[in-house]
Amino acid sequence: MNLSYKADNYFKLVFIMLITSGLFSCQKTEQSLIDSNNLLPAPQKATLVGGESLDPNDIEIIYLFPGLGDNPQFAATLLKDELKSLFGKDLSVKEINSMDEISGSAIVLGIPSASESFELFSENLPAPQKDQQDAYVIDITEELVVISGAADQGLFYGVQTLIQLFEEAKWNDAAVSGMLIEDWPDMKLRWVQYNYFFHLDRYEYIKESIKKLAKYKINGVVFEFEDKFQYQSHPFVVAPNNLAPDQVKELTQFAHQYHVDIVPLVQGFGHAGYLLKHEELKHLREDPEIYQSFCPLNEETYEFIFDLFGETIDATPGVDYFHIGGDEVRIMGKCSLCKEKMEEIGDLGLYLIWLDKVREFMEERGRKLVFWDDMPLKQAGVYKTTYNKADSTFDRVWEDGEKKLNGIVNKFPQDGIFMRWNYGLARDEGNYKALEWYRDNNFNTMIATAVIGDWPLIPKYESMPENIKSFVTLGAEKQALGELCTAWGDDSGNHFEIYWFGFLESSEFAWSSKSPETVDQYWRKYVYRFFGPGHQELIPAFNNLAARVPFWDTSLMKRGNKRRVGYQHITLPNLDGLPEEGSWGKRFQPLLDTARLEKARCAEGTATIKKHISSARGNAYNLEIFASMGDFMEAYTDLVLSIEHIAAYCDKQIAASKAGKQLDDSEYTKMIQKVEAAWNGYKTTYKELEELWEESRYPKGGEDYMMNDQTIYMAGRTRDLSYLILAEQELDLVGHVKGLAR
Repeated sequence: MNLSYKADNYFKLVFIMLITSGLFSCQKTEQSLIDSNNLLPAPQKATLVGGESLDPNDIEIIYLFPGLGDNPQFAATLLKDELKSLFGKDLSVKEINSMDEISGSAIVLGIPSASESFELFSENLPAPQKDQQDAYVIDITEELVVISGAADQGLFYGVQTLIQLFEEAKWNDAAVSGMLIEDWPDMKLRWVQYNYFFHLDRYEYIKESIKKLAKYKINGVVFEFEDKFQYQSHPFVVAPNNLAPDQVKELTQFAHQYHVDIVPLVQGFGHAGYLLKHEELKHLREDPEIYQSFCPLNEETYEFIFDLFGETIDATPGVDYFHIGGDEVRIMGKCSLCKEKMEEIGDLGLYLIWLDKVREFMEERGRKLVFWDDMPLKQAGVYKTTYNKADSTFDRVWEDGEKKLNGIVNKFPQDGIFMRWNYGLARDEGNYKALEWYRDNNFNTMIATAVIGDWPLIPKYESMPENIKSFVTLGAEKQALGELCTAWGDDSGNHFEIYWFGFLESSEFAWSSKSPETVDQYWRKYVYRFFGPGHQELIPAFNNLAARVPFWDTSLMKRGNKRRVGYQHITLPNLDGLPEEGSWGKRFQPLLDTARLEKARCAEGTATIKKHISSARGNAYNLEIFASMGDFMEAYTDLVLSIEHIAAYCDKQIAASKAGKQLDDSEYTKMIQKVEAAWNGYKTTYKELEELWEESRYPKGGEDYMMNDQTIYMAGRTRDLSYLILAEQELDLVGHVKGLAR
């Protein structure tokens, strides 16, 4: 054999192997390039540049052109810190005035409208969208990344996008593809809600969550303070756990660095139980015996509530908006002042008196007021059309309603924001009509969707994601100013970590409403972006645990559910007689069969989530929270299954009594041991859950906290977190079995 021929072919083979493996290449192979597909929110326009790629490890310096606002190095420092965290590189940041100062592989930041030198440098790039302060352009080539912002906000968002690309490069040991991104939001205001009805998150946790929101281009937090603000003018209304004015001011200033506004929400008409429960305010109630709403004709109402408004305004400097609530005012025209006036001007007239006084106050304080729109729509007779399918009466109802609205159109605040809220699939004709009426009358509107409403533990993933996508994209179509993703989870005492899926989805579609992705595609992007690559099996695990919640909520109820007062427990097996099925075992067999299935499914979902905690690239605490709820619900199924031992004992005891025999005491002892073990296991998982949850939230209430004894909500029934096991405490399986005669 010709040995030279053999050697020649051997070296050719080695060369081919080196090329295909990327080891003999000056840059990474095409298969290892990061593109824009996993950016969240999706950019409006991203064009790949073939043959170009950038290895973040090669970057040597960050350059800043002049004109970057009051804190010119903030975005650059943020980028520098992220690069150090990801790649261990401690880059320098240098301010420059000319393109001649640029050398090597670098990141260049600038705002064309603020710097002639940067405008000249970036003249070959598209300009950021006009009249869009959040807009930016990113150009990535083999040696340079240029981020061009329409304003400071746009530059900041461009940096956040680049950080996401660099995260992926690190996760996948890859280069970033050459690309040109032109990006801007469809909606100006992209807000979420912090709801502090019954608890307060820890201060540092709130700060970290604001940073995370900004990463995904959310720019406002509607902070529903309730009694968790340390009001100086009326300290008797303040809860034991609260935020001091200086803390809120510091938080507002901190958030502004990340281009996030802290927008106060202080209810001062309806939903006022957190205030009106106090005897000192009884004279301001519309109904002296009910805490729900203030009297709109009592001048002291405004003296009091404007004190609260004013203090939260002072604590949030630099914010343009204030949310005044005003929804679901269920009691009007009841007090001696309002009864006669309501006969004259109706409930809509009373509402407008309140709205006008609040508008005048907000104008004096330089705030644009935001208010829920359900009361005007309800009083005009069209509200039901916003959540019901259109029928043969729709046109007539809206024709009559529009006449009423048109008759008072000048009484609404012209620069206020009507917040159209809908928490179901929102593409019903009533929402179209409402949004069009606002638009046609030159009112600003926002749409409000929800991560969760009055629902415990975990959101309804079978409907919630589609609801958010549906309404946010409709709002964009109807030229709404923005969107608010509400989180009413504190009604049922949910943990903040369950909100992230919905918060990020609202930003996804508010920023880029025409994104073609389905909810399933968003799920995949969310899990990838939030936890890193290799965690896609979390999607069925999250959905699995969400599907377990109804059993936990209702399975031991004859009527109702744990979420609302008025529920009635099932009748437990007893010795008073046999049920119509012929035995207690037969009566409870369907429930026990379901409990076994629920236990297995719960264990499966929880095990999957736990498996991913240690390998998550970020947000491992989120997975720990979900795992705690999985363990908790699984322990609940064991509690339900313990009823099997009660049923068996009762059947045996009844049979023994009929036969004139005495059941062995060991049967009774064994039953009690099984039930006690199940109850103790449930309490143990509850205590473990409580300990984990309170890493990020202050202990709820406290001994000195004044309860609202008229609340209908689950989380308002106990001073601590034990509302989660209150229904089972009331059922008292252990007490029941101890009370059974032997």
